[in-house]
Amino acid sequence: MKRKIALKRLSPSDLTLFEPHYRKTSGTKQKAINLDASVFVDALFPGLPSRLDVLRDRVIVTLTIYGPGGASAHSITRKILKQQKNWRLNGELISNPPEESSRYNSLVKGDYAILDFAGDPEPHTARMYLVSQDLSQDEPLHTALETKYGAFFSPRKGLLEIDPDELAKLLGGLDLPEGHPALDFLDHDALEDAAQGGLEGLSKLSKRRQTRGVSREELGRARESAELIGRLGEEILNAWLDQQRQAGSGPEYRWDSDINAIAPYDFTLLSKDGHPERRVDAKSTSGDFSNPVHISVAELLEMANGGLPYDIYRLYAVNDVTARLRIAKDVGGFASKLLNEFGKLPDGVTVDGVSIDPEKALQFDDEIFIDLTESDDEGDEDEDVFGD
Repeated sequence: MKRKIALKRLSPSDLTLFEPHYRKTSGTKQKAINLDASVFVDALFPGLPSRLDVLRDRVIVTLTIYGPGGASAHSITRKILKQQKNWRLNGELISNPPEESSRYNSLVKGDYAILDFAGDPEPHTARMYLVSQDLSQDEPLHTALETKYGAFFSPRKGLLEIDPDELAKLLGGLDLPEGHPALDFLDHDALEDAAQGGLEGLSKLSKRRQTRGVSREELGRARESAELIGRLGEEILNAWLDQQRQAGSGPEYRWDSDINAIAPYDFTLLSKDGHPERRVDAKSTSGDFSNPVHISVAELLEMANGGLPYDIYRLYAVNDVTARLRIAKDVGGFASKLLNEFGKLPDGVTVDGVSIDPEKALQFDDEIFIDLTESDDEGDEDEDVFGD
C-alpha cells in the first residue's frame, strides 16, 4: 500500500495543540492542527466522506510523533474530526513527555510537520515528524523542505501532498546527525519487517537506500521496537480478553506465552470446565493491517497438528492504550498446505518461517477497535475555540 504523505507548515493556531504553546498563548486558541480538505480528503482519502455516518465524523488514529530534533517516538491516541467544512487533528493537548520536559517548547511558526498516514478508506495510524528551524539537528532538513516546498504554501494553503519516494530521496541526500529519527521515519514499516527477516522489507530498503544502506543502530532500534510492539500487543489482547470474560461475552483463557516464551501460540481459550478449546496467536504491528505477518514453522506445525482450532489475532495500529483487531479463524488448513510444500525441499534444507500478506493469504473477520482508556474525552471538543 502506497504511503500517504503530507507536509504541514505549522501556524500559530496549529502550535496550540501542544500544551506549552496553548498555556502561553492568550486570546483565541485551538487544540488542533488544521488539515486542508483539498489535500487530506480529496487527494489522500477520497473514500472518507462515504464513511462519515459510520465514523460519526471522527477518525481515531494511533499518532506517533518523532522530533523535533533527535527526539524519539512518542505514541499517543488522537482523533481526526470533521467540524463544519474543516478537518482537524484534534483531541487532548499534547504535553511534553515526563522524561523530555521541554520537548515541544522549541516549536515556532513556520516549522514543519511531515505527516505519514496509513489505512484505507480512513487512516488508522499517523506518524508525524516535527522539524524545527531553531534546532541544529533539524536545520538541514528544515532548509531543504523550505527550499523545495516553501513556495507552495500560503496563508490559505497550509498542507501539501508530497511523493514518498521524492521525500525519501531528499532525506537521503542530507547530512543529518547519526541516529537522527528522520533517517528511518519513512522506512519504519520496512525496517520493522526487515528486522524480523522479511524479504519485502529488505527489498524496499535496498531500493530506497542504494547508497546509504541500513546501519546496525537503525536495524537494532527496529528489532527492539518490533519486540516491544509484540509484547504490547499481547498485553492489550490480554486486557481485552479479560474485559470480555468479565462482561460475560468471552470465555475463560490462559496467557501461555507469558509463562513460556517459546510456546507456539500466545493464549488458550478455555471451556467453562477449564479444558483447552482454541489456540490464539497475537501478531502485532504499530503500522497498518497490510504489513507482513511473520509466522514461524513451529507455529505452523501447531496450527496443523496441535489438535485444537488455531486462530490468528492480527493487532495493528498498536499503542499503549488502543489497537485494532481482526481475527483469522481455523488456519490449520492453510498451515497444512504450506508444510506440505516444505516437505518437497531437498534433504538437509529446512524453513524457519514465512512472511504472509494478510490481505491475500488469509480470511480475516471485520475490524474490532480496542480502547483501554478509562475516560471519554468527548467533552474536550466543546472547549475548543477555533481560529484561522
